[in-house]
Amino acid sequence: MEIIDNMLADVKRFFEQGLDTNNMLKVMEIIGFSGYSGELIESYRLWGDYLPKGEECPYTQEQRYMHILWEIIDKCPLGINCAFAIPFRQIIAKHLFKSCGEGFLSNEGCRFNYGHLIEVGKNVTWNHCCYIDAKGGVKFGDSSMITEYTKIFSHGHSESDHVERTYQGVEIGEYAKVYTNCTVLPGVRIGKGAICATGAIVTKDVEDFTLVAGIPAKPIRKRKFEGDDLTLLHHYTLSNNAFQVNLENE
Repeated sequence: MEIIDNMLADVKRFFEQGLDTNNMLKVMEIIGFSGYSGELIESYRLWGDYLPKGEECPYTQEQRYMHILWEIIDKCPLGINCAFAIPFRQIIAKHLFKSCGEGFLSNEGCRFNYGHLIEVGKNVTWNHCCYIDAKGGVKFGDSSMITEYTKIFSHGHSESDHVERTYQGVEIGEYAKVYTNCTVLPGVRIGKGAICATGAIVTKDVEDFTLVAGIPAKPIRKRKFEGDDLTLLHHYTLSNNAFQVNLENE
């Protein structure tokens, strides 16, 4: 583990110095991408660069580099080494997201378009292959969880003219859980401790501690939980709270 710790320390140092082209190339080399020129990496343009939101809220060069690193970590052998990849994503999130608390945990395959419009609390979990469309802003409360293949959208298109877009922020409340293959549509607020069942399409706000299911999602019942201490919900993803912080001790 010492070699991994040393690699992560170097990555963190380069981020803290500022992710200019030189430091970007150094980080790329650490994760196995060597031989790239500064001129080439400076020429990279992402999908979001070509969208209208890219004109309204453009990436800085440093933000663009962070997006690139987020994408390519899943395309190299280190990307399947959780001991490196999870802390690596935490480092990116801390510097790229609008805000990011301790204990953020992202599995491989998670993607987003405008990371600098995402807000993340403590111990937030994104499981395998989630997609966050952050054009309208997306906020995750403490200990909220989205699981495999969740899709969150914060923008829509006019039916009569596709280039007409509307943006509406999405909020996932603290200790909420959004289960596998759910879709959350623009403007939705999922309340504190709420649950969205597998496969639900959430078109309207979900009240606190309410379980919704179906297409479109409708309230089914209250969540099974009694008491006021939300830490007893134990929203930790991996054994022994790996990579997350123990909120019960705070």
